[in-house]
Amino acid sequence: MMRVAVLLLAALLALGPASALAQQAIPATIKVGALFDTTGPTSDVGVDYHKGVLDHVRYINEVEGGIRGKVKIDLVWSDYGYRIPDALSLYRKYRDVDRVNAIIGWGTGDTEALKETISEDQIPYISASYSSHLDDPAKTPYNFYPVSSYSDQLRAVLKFAKELAAEQRISRPKIVFMYPDHPYGRAPIPAGKAYAQELGFEVGPDQIVALAALEARSQVAAVKSFGADFAWIGGTTNSASVIVRDAKAAALTTRFFVNVWGYDESMIKLIGKDAEGVYGSTPHVYFGEPSAGMRTVVDAYTRFRGRVPEFQWGTVQSPVIASYIRGWLNVALLKKGLEIIVDNWTTYSRLGGFSGPSIRSALETLKDWDPAGLAPPITLSRTDHRPSTATRIVQIRNGRITPVKPVNVERRRDWLGF
Repeated sequence: MMRVAVLLLAALLALGPASALAQQAIPATIKVGALFDTTGPTSDVGVDYHKGVLDHVRYINEVEGGIRGKVKIDLVWSDYGYRIPDALSLYRKYRDVDRVNAIIGWGTGDTEALKETISEDQIPYISASYSSHLDDPAKTPYNFYPVSSYSDQLRAVLKFAKELAAEQRISRPKIVFMYPDHPYGRAPIPAGKAYAQELGFEVGPDQIVALAALEARSQVAAVKSFGADFAWIGGTTNSASVIVRDAKAAALTTRFFVNVWGYDESMIKLIGKDAEGVYGSTPHVYFGEPSAGMRTVVDAYTRFRGRVPEFQWGTVQSPVIASYIRGWLNVALLKKGLEIIVDNWTTYSRLGGFSGPSIRSALETLKDWDPAGLAPPITLSRTDHRPSTATRIVQIRNGRITPVKPVNVERRRDWLGF
């Protein structure tokens, strides 16, 4: 028996290592790590994001029987409280102890701090940070996310704001950027300012508002003093709501635009009528919004969280806020990559099965892939990890988030990684 095994191994090796790998069976599980903020300064959006991730993984495993009914996801996760050192420690544990094949990440500060290590370790990292610093594969080949970057979302806002200004015959509109002094807050600012100047905006002094801010009266006063026609807010929902509330109290006529993580159903709950008229940008649908994939999302929530009552999407009646969809989408992107590998196992097993390089290569074959209508079609390539450049402008009207206009910005080469 031993002699037969030795002869078989020798035959496989004679055919070459690639042929030997091709004989491997599809593993029954794949190990994936996840980092969440459920207790720290971004937990106002992090809690529902982590629910979206957990529910989608559970749905894949328990309802769909795994990836293509064959491969279960073994998820290891932890709350790191938005502390970058804790995120780095968790990453090392996932890599060295858990031996994960991929990671579902969270914040900009920790994701950008890890990007060189991720590249060296060849571990695909699908983050909740949409920083454009992560979408140039020449620099960050193993970083991914499923929607338009913070920079492209901000460019879409500026493009739309310029149209509003033209309608009102404002030849040189004034704009102010308000954000936390943190990698997340700062990430799109250089790109936003460059495009604002390109469009003919006058850019006022930046206003720093911390994620944990309880008031923003001095910053609002500065916006009023500058005479800003528009202001862009780059925090999360709690701090964005504080800014809007104080701006309404100061009777500002400035029109406010809020980034994706600062704008959701809970803004209406937090500040009520003061939220009326505030614009937001979103690269995805809201929970309950009609789309091809929403039935699956709601089914998962119902199975694992309880019955979903009748509600209007985009209102405070929603059982979860929009970040649930963002968590769901991150898993959807990983799932699609793993499906490609399972469907083409003979080819991908030669790259190491579910290895990092294999998952990366699979994701980079996506061309106009539709994530069931939950976000715009996704295209990823070996030279460009911008999944999309599309964003929707929305506005709170009569206590409901209402779509205003889809905006697509150019896929300019000089904007890659910027």
